[in-house]
Amino acid sequence: MSITQIDGSTLKKMFQTGAKNLEINKKTVDELNVFPVPDGDTGTNMSLTIKNAVSDLNKLDNNALHSVAKTASSGALIGARGNSGVILSQLLRGLSNSMQDKDVLDVDGFADALKGASDAAYKAVMKPTEGTILTVAREMGEFAQDNKDQFDDLAEFFGAVIEAGNKALKKTPEMLPVLKEAGVVDSGGQGLMFIMEGALKGLLGEELAVDEDFDFSQRDRFVDDSAMNPEDITFTYCTEFIVTDAKDADEKEMKEYLSSIGDSVVVIKDDDIMKVHVHTDHPGDAFEKGLSYGPLTRMKIDNMREMLGTTKSAEEEKEQAKAKNEPKQPYGFVAVSPGKGLTEIMKELGITQVITGGQTMNPSTQDFLERIDQMNCDQIFLFPNNSNIILAANQAQAVSDRNIHVVPTKNVPQCISAMLAFNPDVDWEKNLENMTHAITEVKVGEITYAVRDTKINGLKIKKGNIIGLTGGEIVATGKDLDEVAETLLGRMIDDESELVSLYYGEGVTVDDADKLQEALEEKYDSVDFEVSFGGQPLYYYIISVE
Repeated sequence: MSITQIDGSTLKKMFQTGAKNLEINKKTVDELNVFPVPDGDTGTNMSLTIKNAVSDLNKLDNNALHSVAKTASSGALIGARGNSGVILSQLLRGLSNSMQDKDVLDVDGFADALKGASDAAYKAVMKPTEGTILTVAREMGEFAQDNKDQFDDLAEFFGAVIEAGNKALKKTPEMLPVLKEAGVVDSGGQGLMFIMEGALKGLLGEELAVDEDFDFSQRDRFVDDSAMNPEDITFTYCTEFIVTDAKDADEKEMKEYLSSIGDSVVVIKDDDIMKVHVHTDHPGDAFEKGLSYGPLTRMKIDNMREMLGTTKSAEEEKEQAKAKNEPKQPYGFVAVSPGKGLTEIMKELGITQVITGGQTMNPSTQDFLERIDQMNCDQIFLFPNNSNIILAANQAQAVSDRNIHVVPTKNVPQCISAMLAFNPDVDWEKNLENMTHAITEVKVGEITYAVRDTKINGLKIKKGNIIGLTGGEIVATGKDLDEVAETLLGRMIDDESELVSLYYGEGVTVDDADKLQEALEEKYDSVDFEVSFGGQPLYYYIISVE
């Protein structure tokens, strides 16, 4: 049977099955991360982004074509996480804009929508990089435009577009040497293809072949919260995940930690699998604790107040009202923090609002908007503190009607330098200029461990090895943490270096950090060293050199 058009109901089904297919395959996408670091999260970010779109679609009564497209676009826009999620949201935005004043899509209309999606995504990125999700989207759009006259059946046309997309995906390693060296295709492009392949199933009315226990709805939770009343909610987010390869995980320690950040804690350990459930205001903290034991799967976050038809707790309402009723301040600051120690340091420097997250849980556009909404300030500066969060911060700036300015910090040391450069006596433009300049003056290094074997920058890295990164490159690897730290510092310190700050993470004791400091002071007697507790998970040290 030939399919000649797509109406709103069909488009909704395509979004649902596309999201479902990505959710099923997100681990595959996550594992395509070029760097073998324990925070490859492209699949997770894209899945959370499109699931937010589908969540809004599931509440939509109007199945008109543009209403469906616009709802999906706005849901993805607000829920976008990570650079890949933001780009995905822009693809949906372009798709939606191409469907204005249309009741159905034929082959021509679908081709125009694909081209519009690609154009919107390219415009949203300041410096588009070929060999990424952008390339895959563009080549599908161009194929659709060049070949639309050859097709009458939309399913056949969609299948041919997918084939063109997969061909483009296979070429990404030839466009980006770092992909070729790591032996992987672009993760964002792969995520997009999983969405497209799932959407085709929806167009054809086919069900996805999934594991027996998989259910994209919220009914697959292993803890049933459906009987809760709004007044029973103390913490906003119902958070669940499974830790795989958790043979050495400490069930008691996990329960104690989760109880310190929330309630309704359930931790079930069975051999090398640990299931986790908690109600908390900081899902990222729960995920990061889980990641300290092993890889995560089946990650879910639900806003229970939204599910039960309420919004904020009385305490939250009181805090927000208090903030809004306080005298308006000229400046306010929102920063992302991956660790408790780093949070305290930033607050001491004047950061007004902190969003928990970073490497392992990228905050969404909505997370920024919620913090912005709580501030009574004329000018607000955002510090994403991670290269994978900058686009979400930029998107929050674009969506908000407040005076928002993004300082493109890629880590906390850059944020610290920027805050030290802030001068309350000058205007926001001069402050933005000074802070943006300040982040270029600090060298930053990070030490973590490899989650898989790989070869990169000429280094052969084995799973479990300690690795040191600076300037976006892995420059040191080995089995001894202190040796890797000394090698990394050897690449960062020069004759002009005066101060080195070491922020140690969850896996490092203060005695370990002090011992490293002593060794470094002996080696670099003209440089001052400071050691502080950062509390960041997965990364043994974050290091700044000034």
